[in-house]
This record gives sequence, structure tokens and C-alpha cells, in this order.
Amino acid sequence: MRHVALTLASLTALTVACGDSAADGDTLGTEGGVVTLDGSGTGDEQSTGDGDGDPGDGDGDACTNPCGDDCCAANEACDQDTLECVLDCGDTDPCGAAPGECCSAGQICYVGQCVMPGGPCAELGCATQTESDCEEDEICDGDLGLCVPDLADETCTFMPEPGVFDPVPRWSWGVRKPRNCMADSDCQKEEICDNGSCAVTWPHHVPGDDDYPAHHQAMASPMVADLDGDCIPEVIFNSYEPSSWQDNGILRAVHGDTGEKLWSLGDPAWRSDGSAIPAIGDIDYDGDLEIINVSADQHLHLIDHQGNPIWKTANVLAANLVSGAPALANFDLLGDAEIAHGREIYASDGSLLWGGNGGLGTNSAYATLSCVADLDGDLRPELIGGGTAYTFTGTVGVDFTGSTMWQSGGDGYCGVADFQLDGIPEVVVVRGGNIVILDGPTGAQLATFAIPGGGSGGAPNIADFDGDGFPDIGSAGGSRYVVVQFDGVDTMTKLWDAVTKDVSSNRTGSSVFDFDGDGRSEVIYADEWYLRIYPGVEPDCALNPVGPSCDQNMTDAEILFIDITSSGTRVEYPVVADVDGDFKAELVVSTNNNFSQGNIGDAGIEVFEDRLDNWVGTLPIWNQHTYHVTNVDAAGQIPVVESNNWEFPMSKPYNSYRRNSQGGIDGCAPDLVAQDLEVVGMCIDDLELSVRICNQGCLGVGPGVDVTFSEADAGVLGTVQTTQAIPAGGCVKALLSVPLPGAAPFDVSVSVDDDGMGGDAFNECIEDNNEFGPVELCPTIG
Repeated sequence: MRHVALTLASLTALTVACGDSAADGDTLGTEGGVVTLDGSGTGDEQSTGDGDGDPGDGDGDACTNPCGDDCCAANEACDQDTLECVLDCGDTDPCGAAPGECCSAGQICYVGQCVMPGGPCAELGCATQTESDCEEDEICDGDLGLCVPDLADETCTFMPEPGVFDPVPRWSWGVRKPRNCMADSDCQKEEICDNGSCAVTWPHHVPGDDDYPAHHQAMASPMVADLDGDCIPEVIFNSYEPSSWQDNGILRAVHGDTGEKLWSLGDPAWRSDGSAIPAIGDIDYDGDLEIINVSADQHLHLIDHQGNPIWKTANVLAANLVSGAPALANFDLLGDAEIAHGREIYASDGSLLWGGNGGLGTNSAYATLSCVADLDGDLRPELIGGGTAYTFTGTVGVDFTGSTMWQSGGDGYCGVADFQLDGIPEVVVVRGGNIVILDGPTGAQLATFAIPGGGSGGAPNIADFDGDGFPDIGSAGGSRYVVVQFDGVDTMTKLWDAVTKDVSSNRTGSSVFDFDGDGRSEVIYADEWYLRIYPGVEPDCALNPVGPSCDQNMTDAEILFIDITSSGTRVEYPVVADVDGDFKAELVVSTNNNFSQGNIGDAGIEVFEDRLDNWVGTLPIWNQHTYHVTNVDAAGQIPVVESNNWEFPMSKPYNSYRRNSQGGIDGCAPDLVAQDLEVVGMCIDDLELSVRICNQGCLGVGPGVDVTFSEADAGVLGTVQTTQAIPAGGCVKALLSVPLPGAAPFDVSVSVDDDGMGGDAFNECIEDNNEFGPVELCPTIG
């Protein structure tokens, strides 16, 4: 037997020269790690081949494609870095986990699988930008600029325990009221007692010396919309100085994620009614939002999205009442949207189109809050001013005109819903201390209920408070907040009421939202002293059998949240919207302390979020006082033809008023995973890593997802945060560059929603799939 030691290079040369057999009929084999040429073929040598003594592929022939100690199959190639057989995909690497697959012509390797991309696209969507260039089952990958398969799973849900959440301030703006303390319990939520004074523990912004610092009070409801198109909504509100709350207001916009200034409109010629609530929307359909505000002298102003004044109406508003609010709708179903205020309709250029002579939408001569809804089913919206409904014909600029559709009793604040679930809307009017239900098409009075404790009554909010599938009504009086049910015929009965304090206006508004997604909407109400979140029903009433405290009297011991706030109160209410682009609900509250009735709290704007991440998803907009979801889309565009709130979406209609949406799927949640971990660069001085972070759930997440990279020997390499939103079904890349953590190769792993210390931020439908790897990167040669 002849033994010939061969190097890897000489083995390759020999194989190429000799083909499947040696020149003298000998075969190739190995013995003790040395390649041998065996002429006898006795079989007493240790072989790693196919039984003939050669590195073989199992067919009995000599190896034609050796790779180290292996012989690659016909569909494999030798990786010269690792000397391992891998799937031979030509000029591209195999796709997916070993052995992977070869992508066919036109396909790309995406999230570990071969996919056929769609057409080109501009960018991945976000909370405020939901339009897409891609097909229904596709989503845009911004890094590739291509449409790829949508990874969203609509069965991905997370249901928090009902009523379990912990609201904490995210940021605040304005001036804090000095408050002495001996302990943290003497302070507001999340404040600490620091050397005898309450101090904030969150970002707080005081208007600078060049930003009209005296105008730090806020009474009007703050609105929410993405003015600058950066996927992060803004909070827009009127502010005022204590001495002139009606006629010297400054309109402001601050970033919703931080509270920092976007712009302030301080021009003396464009001062506002500091207690008025603006309306926001793209009324000319050019892609940019406009703001309609009430001026200090009771005209309308149009302000563009950058804070520039555009026009002022020529005429004074009807009735000339402070603290009112415009509403936006397309009344002729053509061209630009129009502006409603009280019983008047204005064109997008500020010209008065029509004015009625009945109800204004005011309660005891206090603010004007008219509603818009299609009451007769002809697709064209009607205008509702308290007990009067106005209908319209013709085209703006040609023959547009209006008339009284019906008149039923006195003026008041309105809301619209389908209480009988028959497809026909009813109108709720709060006037003179009573809640009144009217038939939508005719105005016939169906039922009335006196608000306990007196007071004129605040604008109604409408939602399903008790989870029985039928809408209920909430309204605030002078000393009680009350929720009532309608039997669908002629009677309203009390579900519960609660003691409040609002002797100043006794017309304050409220809002509703199902924070925990249990089917029962919570009430958010701020009176002169406190901000409260009430459960939809008393806790004992939700038990089976009911508990002893189910007595129709909601006490502070039964509520979900209470914190010090203050207001002189007009018609404002707290707002629920996604203010920071994270697809989840936040709570926005205006506060003031310049009135004797309500002066125990701070002045400005406060935003709360849930520390436990249990608040469900919602829309990134609340654009007007009479907001009802279908009146505007997430980007702020006013629909040409509005879907009826009580009929849309068909599977589960909103059927509510002054309540934001929880989305189409109950408990929708994200599911964050890592894919496509790879090295960028040559692994010479730095280790540059790239990984796709994908959301396989049905609820998006905002920027700032923690992504931690680790190496088997070196430990944690670093933590980075994603820089853009990841909508449901989409992916973004996260990058990390660190000095080489030792000698290659490196076994790298990635953990999503991990701050590097084991902490996470998101409630996901699957919590045990955030890890990816390890993957061997920067392999050594040979």
C-alpha cells in the first residue's frame, strides 16, 4: 500500500486531474486525517466517503466536489470560509435556516423565506399614514422600496385584566402650581416630595420667555392630529393669560410624543377665544391639514398646518357666544369640505354659504356645539343645532341652500346614535338640565330624563357603558355625573351617578373610551378639582350575583383613577387618542387655575399613559368637539361621503359619540420578532450588525423598540432602538456597530423588546419568541 499525504490544494488539483478514479485504478480515502491513495481497496481504512475509500457522495464513485473532510452533493457547493457543504444557489446565498432554499428568478430572500415581491413603494406606513402603494395582502418595506408579504396575524390578541391599569404622566406643558408637602402622598400622581415641595418626575415644559409665557392657562379641549406629517401627532390647543381668557388666546401646537413646541400663533391680529375648541382637517384635500379656530372677536380663522394665518371670516358668528367649536363636513358631497358653526355653514375660503334661524347648538346661551349626521339616509349630512335639524340641497358655488328639516323643543348640546339598533339614528339633546332623545328623521321626542343634582348639563357622550350591546348616555350636571339607559321606546333609567363639583359652568363635557377592551366603556371626566376615570358600571354590579355596593351610586372608592386637576370649566373634556404614534391610547387633559372655583391644580396640558401597557390601541386623531370617528380619517382628511357612525364598520358599528375607536379586532396586540441577522462590512475593526425587526401581530408599535445584541462569549454587545413605527405586518431594520469583541467567529443573538437588563415594554400575544439566534458571523477561513 502506498500512502501519499496531500494538502487541501493538492487534493483539489488531483481530483480535477483524475476525475472519479486514480490513474492506476486506486481510490481516494482517508486514514487518521491523511488523504490516502489506496490501490488494494481492501476496505480496512477508515473512510468518510461512500464506501469506496474516498470522500464520496454516496454513489460509489470518487468525490467530484470535496469540501474539507466532506464531499458535497451535486446540488451543494463548498463554502471556502467554513469548509462546509451548503446549498448551491449560484451567485446568491441560500435563504433561511440551514439547509435553506434557493430563490427562483424574481424572488428575494425576506424574513428567512423566498418571496416574490410586489411593485415599488415609497415607505412603510405608521399610525397617521395608513395609505399604501401595495396590494391588500402586501406591505411596504422601506429599506427595500418594495411591496412584500404582509406578516400580520389578526388572531394575535392580548386581553388585559379588566380595570387593571396605572395611568402616569408622559409629559406636561405649562406652569405647575407650587405645592408644599411632607410626603409623596401629598402630591399629584407620580410627583415626589422633594425638600418640602412637590416635584415632577416626567418631562415638563414651561413656555420660554420668547413663547408668550403669560399664556400658560388652558381650558379648551386639546385636539390631536399629525400636522407635520412625521407620523407623530401634535396636540393643538388655545392658551390664555389669566386676565383675558375669552379674547386674548394664543393657538399652540406641541409635539405629541414630547410636549415640545412646534409653533405658537402669537400675532396680536390673530388672537383667539382662549376657551374655544378648534377643528382640524384637510378641508381642501391637498394633503395638508387646516385648523379652524374661533377668534377673540368671534369670527372664524383658518390657520395652515405650519401655524400661518390664511383668512378670517367677514361676519361675526351667529349669537356671538364664547367657548364654541366648529365642525367639519362635506355638505354637498363635492369639492372642498365645509365648516359648520352653530347654525351657519361656511365655505373653505371663509365665505358664508348659509345661515338658519332656529337652534344654534347652545345650552342656556353658553357655547355653540352643533352636530353633523345623515338623519334621513340620503347620504347628504344634516346640521343639528340643539332641537333643530337643518337639511341642504344644491352645490357650493352654484345653488347651495338649506332649510329647516324639523324643530323639536329648545336649544341644547347634541349627540347622535342608533339606540334601537334598527338602522335609524336618534338625536340626543342636553338642554336645561334634561337629557332628551329625539327621533332622527322626524324630531319627535321619545324620552326625557332630569339630570340629578341640577345644572344645565354638559354635551352628551354616547357609548355602551355596561357591555349589553346597546348605547347608553352620559352627561355632567352641576353636582352629579349621570349615566342613563334608554329602553328603545319612551323611557330612560339611571344606570349610575356620581358626586362631582361643577358649580361654575355645570355644562362641562366628558368623553368615553374602553381602555381595557372588555366591552364596557369607561368615562373620563374632569370637574373643577379632579380628573376621574369611572368604570362603565359599578364593580359590584359586574359580579354574578351582584355585590352589596351595586346601588347606582358610584363613589370614589369604586373608580379606576383620580388625580388632582383644576378648571373654571366651560364645555371642555379630556381627549383619548394616540398622541405619540405608538398605536396605543393616551389621555390628554387641559388644566387651569385662574378661577376661584377651580384653582387647586396646575395650568396647561397634561398627557397620561398606562405604565402597564394595558390600554388598548386607538386612532391618532381627535379633531373636533363633536368627534365621532367616522367624521375624519387617521391622517385628518374629511370624508367626501361620511359613513354613518351607527352602521360602520358593518361587523361592529362604533355607534357612539365623543368616543374614540379601539380598532376592528378586540384586544389586537403586536408580536415582535427578529429576522435576517447579518454582518454589514468586512469584520476587520468593527462588528457591524443588521437585523430586521418584524411585527407579526395585528397592532402596530411606535418608534423606540429596544433591540439587544449579544455574543456567546462577550455577552451583551449593545442595545439600540428602532427609529420608526412598525405597523402590523411590517418590518424595519435595526443596526449596531461595536469594536470586534474578540477573535472571530462570533455567535450573535438578538432579543427584541429587551432593554439589555431583562426589561420589556410591550404586551404581546406571544411573549416567548423575541429571541433570535445564535447565528455564526464573521467565520474564519479554513
